[in-house]
Order: sequence, then structure tokens, then C-alpha cells
Amino acid sequence: MGLIIGPTPWWQANIVSVCPEGTYLPDGSRIICKSGGTAWIIAPACTQIPSQWAGGQYNSTLVGDKCCVSEWGGLKNTLINLGFNPTDWFVPCRELLQNTGYVCRTKWDSFTTANYWSSTEGTSTASFRVCFSNNGVAGLGNKPEGQFVRAMRCVTY
Repeated sequence: MGLIIGPTPWWQANIVSVCPEGTYLPDGSRIICKSGGTAWIIAPACTQIPSQWAGGQYNSTLVGDKCCVSEWGGLKNTLINLGFNPTDWFVPCRELLQNTGYVCRTKWDSFTTANYWSSTEGTSTASFRVCFSNNGVAGLGNKPEGQFVRAMRCVTY
């Protein structure tokens, strides 16, 4: 179904740079936000899975520090099974999920009103999730709890 597509020059120059937010890309993902030569892209709804938190320990909340999809085994396998290269994707940190993911949720192909895990750990037993049914408020959730997780990617153009 999906294609293994990376941020190659044709991707950057011919698709992302000229397409508006909300555009479906050839692999089914969507551009949800564009600003200053950077496009934030959400993976298709078919890649979203319920999962226990699986991110790296005490991940920074800086946008540059994103959680590798390989730490989320179910998400990684789902991406691979649907033809995506998981190294092109990451699980967003709390601020990115709130300030881009939630704010731009109307540009997603679909989303649940439940909680989404961020890659940001709060304590050794709890991590931050963003509630899409409560104005994008972030709160701590126990790691064994199941929340949804969805991959993003960032492309500069």
C-alpha cells in the first residue's frame, strides 16, 4: 500500500514546497504544518496503533530530540508492514505533539479524540500524553496504559 519514500530532492522541491497544508502525499501521509522552510508530516491513519509507552528514557522536549520509531516495536512493525521506511519517522515530543500535532489536527487524515503518547518521559513510571478531547492538554500517564501513537516526519524544503 505505502511506498518507501524518503526526503529526496524531488520530494522536497517538487511536492512539499509547492503543496499547501492538508495535502495528501504519494505515500498517504499528509502535510499538517509548514513554516520557515520546514514541513511537518503525519503518517497515515492506517499506521496509528494503540501501544504502551515505549520511548527512550527521559527524552528531552526539544523539537530536535525526537524519539526513534525503533523503540516502539508495534509502530515500527506497522510502518514496515505497510511499506514505510521507519527510519524516516519519529514519535513527537510533548511540545511538538501539542503545538503542531494537536493545533494542526484538522489537517490530519483522521485522529482519535483519545490520548496520544508523546516521546517525552516525565518520571520513571509515567510519560506525557496529549489529550485530543481536552484542548490538547498534556498530562502524565502510567507507562503500562495503552494510548495511541502516531509517527511524524519533518522535511525541509
